[in-house]
Amino acid sequence: MTGNVVSIIIAIGLVVIPGLFAWFNIGACWDPFANTGNLKFAIANEDEGYTSDLLPTTINVGDDIVNTLHENSDLDWTFTTADQAIDGTKSGTYYGAVVIPKDFSKDLMTFFTSDATHATLDYYDNEKLNALAPKITGQGADEIAYEINEMFAKTITSSALSIMSSLIDQLSTPEAQTRLQNFSGNIGDLASSLGDSATALTTYSDLTTATQQLLDSSVALVKNADSSAQDAVNELKDAKSSVDDLTGALDTTVTTLGNAISAASTSLGSVSTQLDTLLDDSSTTATDAATSLTSLDTQVDTVASDFQSVRDAINTLAGNISGESSDNSTATTVASTAKSTLESVVTRLDSAISLIKQVSSDLTTASQKITDKTSAAADDKAAVKSLISQATAAIDGISSDFDSDVKPDLTSMNTAFTSAASELSTAVGELKSAFGDLDSTTADADTALANARSAIADAASSMTQTASKLTDFQTKLDDALKSGDLQKVKDIIGTDTSTLAATLAAPVSLETKAIYPVANFGTSMTPYYTFIPLWTGSLLLVVCLKTSVSRRRQKELGNPKPHQLFIGHYLFFLLLAELQVTFSMAGTLLFLRVQAIHPLLFFCSGWLSALVYSLFVYTMVLSFGNIGKAIGVLMLVMQISGSNGAYPLVLLPTLTQEISPWLPMTYSIKAIRGAIAGIYANDYWIAMGHLALFIPPLLLLGLLVRKPLMGFNRWYAAKVESTKLLG
Repeated sequence: MTGNVVSIIIAIGLVVIPGLFAWFNIGACWDPFANTGNLKFAIANEDEGYTSDLLPTTINVGDDIVNTLHENSDLDWTFTTADQAIDGTKSGTYYGAVVIPKDFSKDLMTFFTSDATHATLDYYDNEKLNALAPKITGQGADEIAYEINEMFAKTITSSALSIMSSLIDQLSTPEAQTRLQNFSGNIGDLASSLGDSATALTTYSDLTTATQQLLDSSVALVKNADSSAQDAVNELKDAKSSVDDLTGALDTTVTTLGNAISAASTSLGSVSTQLDTLLDDSSTTATDAATSLTSLDTQVDTVASDFQSVRDAINTLAGNISGESSDNSTATTVASTAKSTLESVVTRLDSAISLIKQVSSDLTTASQKITDKTSAAADDKAAVKSLISQATAAIDGISSDFDSDVKPDLTSMNTAFTSAASELSTAVGELKSAFGDLDSTTADADTALANARSAIADAASSMTQTASKLTDFQTKLDDALKSGDLQKVKDIIGTDTSTLAATLAAPVSLETKAIYPVANFGTSMTPYYTFIPLWTGSLLLVVCLKTSVSRRRQKELGNPKPHQLFIGHYLFFLLLAELQVTFSMAGTLLFLRVQAIHPLLFFCSGWLSALVYSLFVYTMVLSFGNIGKAIGVLMLVMQISGSNGAYPLVLLPTLTQEISPWLPMTYSIKAIRGAIAGIYANDYWIAMGHLALFIPPLLLLGLLVRKPLMGFNRWYAAKVESTKLLG
């Protein structure tokens, strides 16, 4: 009986402990920020204030801060001196301190100068007192800075509105109205003058555009002239090259002609001599005479053929000269003369060739007559010799005319072409140099004109805009003077400028719209402080209760199979685990009044979590003994920070973020948050599904994989027992 009572007490303790753990921590976190008024925070004001001719009053922002904080209960503000504030922070009397320096207002008012200086507050905090206290007092310092910024804007706006109200009063007098009307007229005149000036500047801009276009056209014209001159030089060079080629060809032809004339004269002289010898020798037979005449005929034909080749070459040369054209009159005249001379030579060569061919014909006739014995060769001797003399004279005349007329004419033509090409090349070179200078000058002028046009256009545009603004201002001023808008402004400002200044200083208010709202901080921490104790409770179960069944008890039960022992014994652990979570969650809802939009789903997330946690710890201890207990503790340690229960995962180290998806508590917390604040789509059921996925591998380990490990567990237990330290 006593043993049963002790067992019941132990069981009750195991069920209650996780709930007490959870309730204590959730209650402690219920609303800690509601008690920040108990945090002592020192304020030391050394501000000497600031006085300026611009504003009618002395400004002391430090005093305004102190007055504002007297009405603020967010922290326990203590007003003291700078030395006491700093020393109190060091000793721990104050969690933090703010010292307002003596030049604070003066530095703040440099906002209106060109060398603005940031007004700074000296903030001191004692970070060793508590982990979160510096963060909370830091919020207090930020609040002071915010109050100062708002107060500064409010003060400046209030002063400006006061000055404006006074100015409106002054402007409402008849004298001021008259001056304003005169001022409006002057504004109109100024706007008109600016408009006229803008028009004139626009005209100047158009003039620079036309000048630039004219400059571009001039550059294009010079470029065309340069291109045309270069083309003329190239054409003249081509003509000169052709004349050089013709002159070279002529020299070759003259040489050939001279050789031909010399050979012809020699050949014809030899023919005449041989003819005399042949016909005067009485011993020569008719057959020999005919043969000799035929041989002489062959020589004469050769001379005629050579002359024909020379004649054709000269005729071709004359044709080439006739195909040349040039813009140079001298060269054209010389070319025409040379062509005429060459044609005359061709005509004479034709006559000489005709005579030589006649000599050949007569020799052929004489040879034929001797062969036919129709007459004696001596009968044709005189005629043949006469033809030879005529041919020789014609050839000599051709040689003389060619040397005296043709060659000098061609030389003159070549000289004329060379001189013209040289002169034009020199002119083009000078033109290129001039164009290069002109191109550089026009480029600079073009850039200067473009810059001038841009500057003039900008000035004209600025004047036009200013004139338009002045015209609008004049119109509005006239309308205001006629309609009495100044009094309307006076009515809007009213007599109390502080109210309007406060609105202008903080025109935007923040309206927070919570999505899935949570009642308080304690409710936010409920998932974390529910499942950490629940895992701890599962560890307590395997520590306080046996995970294995004794042999005696197994015999009493009829020696059930291992899987029956595993499941049957685990059901007892599961029962206690479910009692733990039910007790804990019921107290959380009923005693602490934690928010839960879906109470049933709230309990379901706890019941499934108790199943997974208890099965995990039970299986590990049953499979690995004391090592399994260590694994359970290790999992608890990792889930304290890696389950996304307190800090967002993105703020934690990368390793923790990577481990989180493999921890069952991650999905327990995600599911219960949906039950507490509201469910988005199927998030709750997805989290429950992920949590249930841990069950199959645990059953596989406990029912199948555990059997091969039994021998290792017995060996390990024996070794531990032998140490006499652990058991």
